[in-house]
Amino acid sequence: MKKPLTDEDLLERASIDGRVAFALAAFALGAGLVALLDRLGVPENFVAILGPVAAVTGLATVGLLVRSMRISRFYAAGRAVPAAYAGLALASLAMGLFLPFAPPVPGGTSLAGLLTGFGIGLALAALAVGPFLRKTGAFSIPDLIAARFPNLALRLGVVAVVAAVGFLIGLAGLETAVRSLLQTSGADRLSATLLIGFVLALVAVPGGVTGVVWTSTGAAGILLAGLALPLIVLMTRGVPLAFPVWGDSALWTQSLARMAEWHAIDGEANQTMGYVLIAAIAIGVAVLAPLLAPAIACRDGSNAGRAGFAALAWTGGFAALVGVTMAMTTMAFDQRLTGQRPDRLPAFAYAASGKGLVAICGHAIATPAEALESCRRAPGFKDVLRAEDISASGAWLTIGLPASRGLSVAFSGLVGAALVAIAMMLAAAGFQSLGTAVGHDAFYRVRDATALTSRRLAVTRLVMLVGVAAACAIVQTRVLDPRALIGLALAFSTATLAPLLALSLWPRAGGADATVSLLVGLATAETVIVFGGASPSLERLAAGAVIACGAAFAAGLATSLFREGGPESQGGPFLHGVLHGEQDVLNPDKGA
Repeated sequence: MKKPLTDEDLLERASIDGRVAFALAAFALGAGLVALLDRLGVPENFVAILGPVAAVTGLATVGLLVRSMRISRFYAAGRAVPAAYAGLALASLAMGLFLPFAPPVPGGTSLAGLLTGFGIGLALAALAVGPFLRKTGAFSIPDLIAARFPNLALRLGVVAVVAAVGFLIGLAGLETAVRSLLQTSGADRLSATLLIGFVLALVAVPGGVTGVVWTSTGAAGILLAGLALPLIVLMTRGVPLAFPVWGDSALWTQSLARMAEWHAIDGEANQTMGYVLIAAIAIGVAVLAPLLAPAIACRDGSNAGRAGFAALAWTGGFAALVGVTMAMTTMAFDQRLTGQRPDRLPAFAYAASGKGLVAICGHAIATPAEALESCRRAPGFKDVLRAEDISASGAWLTIGLPASRGLSVAFSGLVGAALVAIAMMLAAAGFQSLGTAVGHDAFYRVRDATALTSRRLAVTRLVMLVGVAAACAIVQTRVLDPRALIGLALAFSTATLAPLLALSLWPRAGGADATVSLLVGLATAETVIVFGGASPSLERLAAGAVIACGAAFAAGLATSLFREGGPESQGGPFLHGVLHGEQDVLNPDKGA
């Protein structure tokens, strides 16, 4: 039965709505000031970087304002986030997770398969795993698994896996945010890394889950504005939208065909491997620890379910906006460059090509002279660019609409701010998951269950700071592939966490069975990675993860069936509490 809202709950909701209204007003004022500076003739480079800097500064301010010394607020946002906002935060994290997989996708991989896998995984996380985790009252996946299977070795193993997954996701988000900032501004890599790392520390460390959820909500608002405003301006100018429902379906079809020529978006992967890839991504996303923070922050399991439906709706809307934006950019880019001399292209083409976002005659060039020289060497070239002489990356198709359509540079800065913000929120969720796994699930639950609140939070915050600093050092010294990092995180989640969560629903399974499952999953996944070379493909990671998941679950199930004992273990009371309408069935945390 749903608990009625108390006066304290109503006051908290009013406070939340007030903070959201204030944030929206501040964002609108900031965007207006940037547009005003652009109209006053401020240099374009300054206006372009001002948007991302203003956005990340605002998110950092939100992170500082929600700082807390209360355990329930730091690890679970006080269980007070309304379903609508939690769903918006989850949609923001989902978009940040898929951002690095924009076309061109890895060779032999189908974009349709990637989208299907992510979509199914998000639905499972939003509607099944998230509400299940919230209904138990756990702060994290290790907290849940350790309560269901009281085994020290298992707890430490799961903590290690979740910590590794959190760090990989944090590293991928940081690299993506730095790339997005470099693509939309004139910043150098060191400055961009230091800025993003500093803001990450301010977002995640003071407030924990509270900071991650509320800043993710803000990032979603920035993404909505960054994608929608240029399209709205174009509609007011009478430009038809390339979209099959509310726009010109012929333009949509043409843009898809053009993008397919550039990126082979349909892929040529083996059909069986395509199903394996979909399964691996879906399972990995469903149990990805950093993605479940918004569900943990909801009032109860039913609110977490409503947040899941809201997340799916918001994600679908964001995906549609991204699709329309890429289609509109494709058509404008094609029209403005095809038939032009290589040395007389618009300035945005040379700027984008110099950053590796656009190819002219097969090369990334930065000046008209370089473009002319490159095209003269192209087979069959005759004075002007042909359709096959140009191509654009998925990143440019996402951020390049304002430039290719001749809109103000303020719009480009807003789009850049949106991409930086959602990537940064994914990183914040990853480092928060890392800190919770080590500071709460390992230090407090294992090392010192009598620790004062201040000491517990200090350890968790220290772990998060060290994680952010280490990631910044890695990103500064080498250029990483975010897709590979996310692929590894999904593979480990699929191979280890998924079978353990499945076993938690099997009453007969005990701690020894779960430990066997974890070891089998880790061993199988690591074997595949080792034999896959220095950089295993997504297909190899997917196959290894699915095999490891099946082997791990089968091993745990087999040991539980052959172990002597009654038909049920200590899992019976746990499952009864979860499945029969009770909330927070785990023992309450000392500081919560």
